[in-house]
Amino acid sequence: MIDTGKLLRTSLAVLMLIGTASSAWARPHHTHHETYHHDPYRSSAAAYAIVVDGDLLWGHNLDAHREPASLTKLLTALVLLDSNWQPDAVLTVSRDAAHTTPVRVGLHTGDRVRAEDALTAMLMHSANDACMVLVEHAAGTLATFAARMNARAAQLGMHDSHFVHPCGYDAVGQYSTVHDLLRLAKAAHADPRIARIVEQRRASITTEAGRRLTFNSTNHLLGHMPGVVGLKTGYTAQAGRCLIALAERSGHRVWVVLLDSRTRWWVAPRMLASGFAAASRERAHIVAGT
Repeated sequence: MIDTGKLLRTSLAVLMLIGTASSAWARPHHTHHETYHHDPYRSSAAAYAIVVDGDLLWGHNLDAHREPASLTKLLTALVLLDSNWQPDAVLTVSRDAAHTTPVRVGLHTGDRVRAEDALTAMLMHSANDACMVLVEHAAGTLATFAARMNARAAQLGMHDSHFVHPCGYDAVGQYSTVHDLLRLAKAAHADPRIARIVEQRRASITTEAGRRLTFNSTNHLLGHMPGVVGLKTGYTAQAGRCLIALAERSGHRVWVVLLDSRTRWWVAPRMLASGFAAASRERAHIVAGT
């Protein structure tokens, strides 16, 4: 099994070199449909974007339809929080929710959990059992909840997306794009309730009967890459390994969206470093008056 922590430490050890090289590459203020031929990340994912302070630095296949995997849960969270959200409501875990396929936080049939705790497990650990509990209690059926998701996506301007399964399982007719997922990520992080959850590395929830469940965030950048404050991971057979990462340093904000990247934990730190190098270079140009 790959040691992601060791992989990230190795990656971070070379970021000083990456940052130096990035200064030469950095060309912020692209249009959303423009990339440069010397993009060093062209082979890193099926589709991706690096956005620095609102401007595209590099991107590839920004409008390609891709399965969004558990990145979908960001939209699920927004819909839940829009729907008469009661964080202290106690929800009963159904048999279907308890027996959904991994990733799971370990809920059992008949367990009773707070809605806020289930939301935390869903966003941090990408727990599908927690996701199903929330969806069942909010809408009754997946189809009803998915209809709410698509209405919310339209409000966000995600006009090139369609959602079928709230937990992000591969499903016929479910797709999104890098552009749309970036819109979703920005809207999700703008909600302080979501932002607070996704920046945590480790958390615990307790069922009404007193059973304690402790889990880690699936975002391995947290605590390893300075400035990282979220956001969400995803994986399915069709989507591949996906990531939306956000980092903030010295007044600059860098977003990375990776869809189907086999090396996401290696390439994401490099992309973030490139973004901050670009921001520093831009600031130097402004100060110099160029």
